[in-house]
This record gives sequence, C-alpha cells and structure tokens, in this order.
Amino acid sequence: MVPISAVFLALALFLLPSCRHQQARRPADTIVIGVLADIQSWNPYLTETKFSEDLLALVYPSLMVEDVDYRQHPPSFRPALAKSWEFSEDHLDLVLHLDPEARWSDGAPMGAADLLFTWKVQHDPAIGWYGAYTKDFINSMEIIDPHTLRVSFDHVYPYQLMDLNEGLILPAHAWEKIPFGKWSSVSWLDKVVAGGPFRPESHLPQQEIRLARNGNDAPGDRTKISHVIWRIIPDQFALVSQLKAGELDFLNTVPPEDAAFIAADPRYRLVDYPDRGYTHVCWNTRKELFSDRRVRRALGEAINRDQIIATVYHGYAQPAIGPILSTMWAFDHSLKPIPFSPKEARRDLASCGWKDSDGDGFLDRDGRIFEFELLTNAENRMRQDIALLIAEDLKAVGVRVIPRSLEWGSFLRSLQDGRFDAAINRWVEPTQIDLEDLWHTPPEGAPSSNYGGYSNPAVDQLIEQVSAEADFVRQAPLYFRIQRLIVEDQPYVFLAESRRLNAIHRRIKGAVLNDATPYFNLEQWSIDPEAD
Repeated sequence: MVPISAVFLALALFLLPSCRHQQARRPADTIVIGVLADIQSWNPYLTETKFSEDLLALVYPSLMVEDVDYRQHPPSFRPALAKSWEFSEDHLDLVLHLDPEARWSDGAPMGAADLLFTWKVQHDPAIGWYGAYTKDFINSMEIIDPHTLRVSFDHVYPYQLMDLNEGLILPAHAWEKIPFGKWSSVSWLDKVVAGGPFRPESHLPQQEIRLARNGNDAPGDRTKISHVIWRIIPDQFALVSQLKAGELDFLNTVPPEDAAFIAADPRYRLVDYPDRGYTHVCWNTRKELFSDRRVRRALGEAINRDQIIATVYHGYAQPAIGPILSTMWAFDHSLKPIPFSPKEARRDLASCGWKDSDGDGFLDRDGRIFEFELLTNAENRMRQDIALLIAEDLKAVGVRVIPRSLEWGSFLRSLQDGRFDAAINRWVEPTQIDLEDLWHTPPEGAPSSNYGGYSNPAVDQLIEQVSAEADFVRQAPLYFRIQRLIVEDQPYVFLAESRRLNAIHRRIKGAVLNDATPYFNLEQWSIDPEAD
C-alpha cells in the first residue's frame, strides 16, 4: 500500500506547475490567504470565532485603534472613527468627536446614530452577543450632534475606553428596520454596508471569501491592494501544501513541524512571536465524573505537558499555568505548572475511590470504568495529536480515553450545549483581562463561554470585585487570588501557551505582524512584483 503522505506529495508535485501558472496570472495587487474554516456570519454580532472577528474588522469600522502595549498595563488607544475624546473631571462621562468625513460604502454618512444603534444591538437579549457583558458599565449614550456623542459610565475603572471600543460599528440606516428577533435567520451578505478598508465581493461557502477595496478611504490613507482572497481549506496538511506550492501569500497558522521548511524557503519569511492563546482540556464539571477537583487535579498530574510541547509544538510553546497568560501584566508569577507525576495521579485517584478492582488495567468505582470521550475539532491535526498523547498518558494510570473528532460547527455546538465529557480547545485571551465570560458561574439561560459549567462562589465574588476597581494596580492582587483559586480547582488542564508562526511571501511589503490580529495593518500592505 502506498503511504497516504506519499500520495499527497505526488499530488502536490503534480499540481505545482499549474499552481505557479495560476499565481503568475493573479492580479499584481491581490493577496491570497489560507484559512481552515469559513466565516460564521457577515454580521459581527452573530459570530464567536476569532477568524470571523478578524476578517469583519476589515469590513466594519472601529471607534478606536488599540495599541499592542498590554504586557505592561491595560492597552492604550489611538483615533479611528473617533478623532478625539475627553473625559469629564470625575471620569464618568466621555465626549466622542467623530470623523465628519467618514462614509459608508453606499455613500451614507457615518456618525453618532450608528454608534447609538450599535450600542442597542450589543446589549439586546434578542441578539445574545457573547460580548454583551463588556457594556455592563455603560449607563447611557446621548447624541449631541451628528458627529458628537456623550457616553456615561456608572463607575470609574481601567477599561472604560476598551469596553466602549469593544465591538464593530454597524450601519444604522441599513439595518435598524430589521427586527432583532429575526437577525439569527437573516442572510447578511447582501446586506453588508462596509465602513472599513474592504467590502465583500463574493463568498463561496466553505471555498472562498473575496474582499475588494472599499474605495471610501480618507485622503492620504488609501488602501494599497485591490483584493484579498481567503481560501478555505479545512485540513492543515492541505493548507500547508498549498503554501509550499506557492498558491498562498500569507498563512498565520504554520504548524511547528513545518517551521524549518518554511524558514529555509527563499520565497517566504517565517515570523515567530508569543501568541495570546492557550490550549487546554476543559472538563465538563456538571458531570459526576469530573465534579471532584481532586480527580481533575489527578488527571492533570498524569498528562505529560513537556512531551506534548516537544512532540506536537516542536518546542514552539511553553507550559500553560492558569487562566491568565504569562505574558500579561496581571499574571501571578508565583504560580507553577502542575508537575507530571503518574505515581501521584494514581494515588490521588485511589483516594477518590478509583481502583482497578478486576485487574483489567482500568480503574473502576461502583461498577463503572473510568472512561470518557475527549472531543477535538477535525480540522486541527495538532489537537488530534494532543488527544492521542493524552489518551496514552491516562491509560498509563488506568483511565480509558476515547478521542473523538467533530467538524468545527458540530464541535462548537457540543460545547455550547454542554454535550461533552471533556474537550481540547484553545482560548485567545483578550487584551482586556476580564474573566467573567469564562470563569463566572454561568447565568441560567444566558450565553456563556464557560462551557464546562465551572462554579466557585469565591471566584465569582472576586471577579465582581475586580471589575469595580478604578486602578489596575489595585486590580493585580485580586487577579492573583482568582488565578490561585482556579488553578487549585483545575476545571481545565492548562496545557500550553503556544508561539504564533506566520509565513508571509517576500513580495508582501509593509506588513506589521503581531499577536493583536493577523491582519493588523492589512490595508497598508503592498506588493513588490519583482519578489515573485
């Protein structure tokens, strides 16, 4: 039998001439990007994936531009639609001055009415936006004139600008007549009115997304490329194969095992920097099997993180420790990873009543084998590899793990509905350290990313307390206490903080690549045709 890898290699070599020919015929001012999954919705308030948010940020405007300086303190902001702003003396009111020249793609003026409409969308329960909690402390918005708005907060705290800036701005004149209760059933592509540097040109679901230059740029700020194409390739191996064949200009998810090959390829630059994400195993604490924190800790002791980092990440990662990344200003540096100790894991599981009473090699209690499904998403080969390593580690201490892969949409629905035992997932930590959506007890019936149902009243109280502090210096010790409690409870096995590996074609000039978004200044990218 011919190995599958050989078949893929032969196919890639067979396609290589046509791929190069195809690239040569591509317009000189078009960039092609490879991604694993499609956009969820063209409405930014009906999406939950990082890719959807990153792409839509090129289509819809933001109030401000967030700087990448959050490692030292809460981030600072620069003007975007809001050209300037000033706080009142008591810091409870903020007056925004919007760009009077800003226009939507249909020519309509952009202004205060759009901000007021967007604010209504953000906290309306019929929409159910997952980020609605970021608007909890905004009491009101008042239009002073078409380009001036007053915002009132209910207290002073370090993230007032960040909370205000969270979420993209919507076109009130185009969408306000659509009842909120019908938004989830509306097809949004033909209703998009763009206010960012690009507008949608076409979308072939699960195949391709094409954006075109919007054409409403302010003087001196003209977008330098005419089109951006995202090719949707729901397989990591095939995605990298297209990069190696020269079909892609940019890939922001280079697998670690391919880093050396890309770095040696004269066509590409490999860009490496700390990522803002951590990979973890989420235990469904609603299930009796994972309701005891002693059991959860024992499972964590049985998992060899160093082997995962060496084998799966090829060294481009470090052990994750808790719910705040080690690169963030509020990280508690006194925390240490749970040590890998199968011996301690077996002892701790035995203290909870889990023993191999029948000698079959697997632990049991009250006639039940310690067995569970470990979900991953089928598009991510690295997570599948992690699942196999975890299954072997836990088998060594008598726990049977059944890895199961689901298509991303099904995987996400299983998490949201609580229909899982355990799942390997990854969170991208926002630059605002706000732990409510992940770690506060989920409100009954309300959307939440606390998929495992974790609940600790002491954590709830501290999360509520930290949000009321006006100074980030006073927030830090509260964040330290929250981290320690969560690490003690082990609702997750915190596996790895990875590094982001980008591959960008040398024909692309002007790209600023950082961990804010892969498309941080994409409107300023340009193409050097001589570098093809």
